[in-house]
Amino acid sequence: MQFMIIRRADAATEADIPPSAPLIAEMEAYFRSLADAGALVMVQGLAPSREALRLHLGPGGSDVAAGPFDLRELAAGFLVVEADAKEDAVAWARRWPAAEAAANGGLTLEVREAGCVGGCVEVPLADGAGGKRYVILLRSDADCERDAVPEQARLDALDAFNAAQAAAGVLLAGDGLMSSSRGARVHIDARGASTVVDGPFAEAKELIAGFWMIRADSMAAALAWARTVPYPTGPGVVVEIRAQHADGEPATAAALSPEEARADASLRAGLLDDALRDELAPRLA
Repeated sequence: MQFMIIRRADAATEADIPPSAPLIAEMEAYFRSLADAGALVMVQGLAPSREALRLHLGPGGSDVAAGPFDLRELAAGFLVVEADAKEDAVAWARRWPAAEAAANGGLTLEVREAGCVGGCVEVPLADGAGGKRYVILLRSDADCERDAVPEQARLDALDAFNAAQAAAGVLLAGDGLMSSSRGARVHIDARGASTVVDGPFAEAKELIAGFWMIRADSMAAALAWARTVPYPTGPGVVVEIRAQHADGEPATAAALSPEEARADASLRAGLLDDALRDELAPRLA
């Protein structure tokens, strides 16, 4: 199973205060321990929300709001990890370097199970891709939080869209998140002591229901791309478009030649096609 560990934003992350060298070393050691255990899928840091946009899509049209946004609704970054159960993912979250909590007066991590209610095909992380990266975060709503199953046609349209965008080398990773009733929050205080609160959580607008990581030339291009996604939720949809942090690289990213990048995109497209066939076969039987 995969889980997302979301580092909730705070005043320090929104101010983009650089971490000290010792803290950087501790964070790198933590990521290495995850990788050595075979648990680390990806790491993604997000630029402060002053650089972000929110796109509201609805039956009556759309509008775009520029950041900064309410701290309570923001992520500063996230990990995706492999774990046998939520408790194992929570255990990894509790091992987050205490030095960061001490430096920021405490921090909160949210552990969420990956996947879509009704089923959707995960987009595996690209092994390498150049250019700027942006993350499109689908904000949750009441339907997502009650695990409402989208219409099958919507899920099929999303899977087909994701497969095409991955094959084109634009979509680098993506997945849904289950409702917060299957999640937990880990609070680490300034002394390094941690407490765990199981979901569900009250405010749906503070939650994330899924993500797409894309390659785009600019925030404007990322916004244009976000308008084309056949979101399975709705009729009202809110997505937050965040730039990758200047110092953040996906954990498994590597520099590829153009030929290697094309081969990687072709391989990922084949994997997605196989997954789509496996997903659709029971529906067509």
